[in-house]
Amino acid sequence: MTHPPPLVTLLFSLVLLLCAQFVHSCSPNVTFTASDRILANGVRVDLKGTSWFGFEGDRFCVEGLDQRPLPDILDFIAQHDFNALRIPFATDIVINANTRYPRNIDYTINPSLRGKTSLQVLDVIFTEASSRGILIMLDMHLFTSGQTKGLQPGLWYSYKCNYDQWGNCASVYPACLLDPDRVCTNYTEQVNKDAWSTLVQRYKRQWNFLGADIQNEPHEPASWGVGGAAYDYAAAAERISNDILTRHPDYAGLIFVEGIGNTPIRPNWSCQNFSGSSPGATQYWWGGNLEAAKCRPLTLSRMNKLVYAPHQYGPSVYKQNYFSSASFPSNMPSVWDRHFGMIRQYTGKPAVMGEWGGASSGQTALWLDAFVSYLISKDMRDNFFWAINPNRNGDTPGLLMDWTLAPDLVKLNLTRTLQPHPTRFMVSGNSICMSSSSTMATMVAATSSTTAQYVITTATTGAPDTSSSGISSTVATAVTTGVSSGPCDVSITQRVSNTWQDGGKAMTQYAVVVENFSPKPITALSLATSSTPTQFWTVTQNTDKTFGLPSHMTNLAPGSQFEWGYVVVGTSVVTVRSPACSSSASTAATSGGAPQQSTVTSASSIVTSTSSTTGVSSGGCPLRITQTQGSSWVQGGRTMISVNVVVQNTSSKSVSSFKVRFAQTPDQIWNVVANSDGSYSCPSYTNIAAGANMQLGYNAYATAPLIVTILSPDNCN
Repeated sequence: MTHPPPLVTLLFSLVLLLCAQFVHSCSPNVTFTASDRILANGVRVDLKGTSWFGFEGDRFCVEGLDQRPLPDILDFIAQHDFNALRIPFATDIVINANTRYPRNIDYTINPSLRGKTSLQVLDVIFTEASSRGILIMLDMHLFTSGQTKGLQPGLWYSYKCNYDQWGNCASVYPACLLDPDRVCTNYTEQVNKDAWSTLVQRYKRQWNFLGADIQNEPHEPASWGVGGAAYDYAAAAERISNDILTRHPDYAGLIFVEGIGNTPIRPNWSCQNFSGSSPGATQYWWGGNLEAAKCRPLTLSRMNKLVYAPHQYGPSVYKQNYFSSASFPSNMPSVWDRHFGMIRQYTGKPAVMGEWGGASSGQTALWLDAFVSYLISKDMRDNFFWAINPNRNGDTPGLLMDWTLAPDLVKLNLTRTLQPHPTRFMVSGNSICMSSSSTMATMVAATSSTTAQYVITTATTGAPDTSSSGISSTVATAVTTGVSSGPCDVSITQRVSNTWQDGGKAMTQYAVVVENFSPKPITALSLATSSTPTQFWTVTQNTDKTFGLPSHMTNLAPGSQFEWGYVVVGTSVVTVRSPACSSSASTAATSGGAPQQSTVTSASSIVTSTSSTTGVSSGGCPLRITQTQGSSWVQGGRTMISVNVVVQNTSSKSVSSFKVRFAQTPDQIWNVVANSDGSYSCPSYTNIAAGANMQLGYNAYATAPLIVTILSPDNCN
């Protein structure tokens, strides 16, 4: 290899040394605090989170465990770089902890959860999440399990309304709510304080207990800073938060406080000016209104624990008046500025997006893109996407298409764009280690272009070359081994993703990409490490040093890849042993003599395969199609794949309508409209500007993306 000049080598070594000091941090304990950012042991944390709901429902447990093993779901979360989970719960499962058992677990695939109460299952989730470096925020979502949305508490205690002649809740009085056992319970402020104290006591020794979201989506008749003791949520949030901090002075987590909803007009309101003459004339999301915090910020007994956590959604959830603006979505930044975007400026505290999401189609797709761009522009990237649950029949379809773990690629791309460098946490022995990717990215970018070039080009074949620096393997060195020929051609690329010292031992973390270059599916293989891992993830374990395909993969398709990782004391290399191919090559239909091609473009657990491109190559409205294959799985004994499709307008005119036809009918399809002739049309609202694109997607019984043909686009202008 060609060595860089001595000065460049020195600069590179200095960069890596700084990275080792500032990026990698290990400690036996983690204390979370908040200045204008969230910190862990004083180091900035970049959160990429999602919610996993179910504990608030009438089945008393997170969803999905009747269809998938718990480790598989947590593996999916970790593999896609989510480092935090927000878990909603109902107060009911805390105050009735001994009698609330899950009703939605298949114990044949989750045998370790058999006989456990709901909170004991939550205990297991905390432990399993910890081993994968996933933080957990608990969210008091409802009072009684299975409470309907119409009964979701607007206040921090259970109540009923006295309604005025216009149907508004003019005043409230305390009242009980029926639980699933038909017992009517008064959820007073004290009951909810005690529930929080119980949970904090239970989990405060868990290093990955990020914090307490003290109440989900307060809304009318709640006010902020006015209205007296019965309605002032700001004062109630301070009382509940301070109760946690007073009872548990050793609590290492954070306090998350959401906004309110549409606030009734009240006298002497100094900094929140409403338009119109009736309550609700200015529209806010439940939990999304932090406008009054400008003049009435919260004060806690330990201010370094406070984080604001607003919620925001798009048109698929509710048609707020600003979605009808002729300037939508260009009008949205001014709305967000008013609702929550000013929090850091006026309070000095961070705002973490506690919930956001919606359908990745129609007007909501525009909203999602605009929202992500806004958060990036404000450097407010910390977030919890709602949710990992598929929720395909609801107004907020999630990251998964279903519990086969088929992902919604559009949403995965959105979350990756918003938070591309989430902080990585890892347990090593008695220490918890952090790797701040954003810090490293910033430091590398700040060096000269010559230095940066060597950061990304020092991969070698064979053992790592560390002759120029004792720490050069910390970032850049990769080792490539594997099968180079034969009927089952498998390639392995290994890179060092982290190094640290633990009790005098040099620890190394590796990321390994396994790729099938053969024309046949790989049905089995053995991945052998030269050293015994102390930790590993994604793959299944055969012996202490050999591993097989991930549990969710029945085979590794041609042109496909997956990524796994492990930790060892010292160093290690990986080799492939005895890969087994299926008896026949994977074939796909072609159109017009054009063969289908597969090209791997990403070293992540999602396989990206570009299919052949068909369509209009000339004329007034030329369009181009590119397909990206996501997960594959076996359903009913047949292989199912999930594919994202990008339709690009390569013309100089905008296109407002077109049709596409698939070589076979997809099992599921989204963001297009089915026609009686078997083709699909773009939605009526579509207008693809010159050089722009739109996305659609489908699931199909196939082993490769289907051939898609564009049928004469028209309506160019």
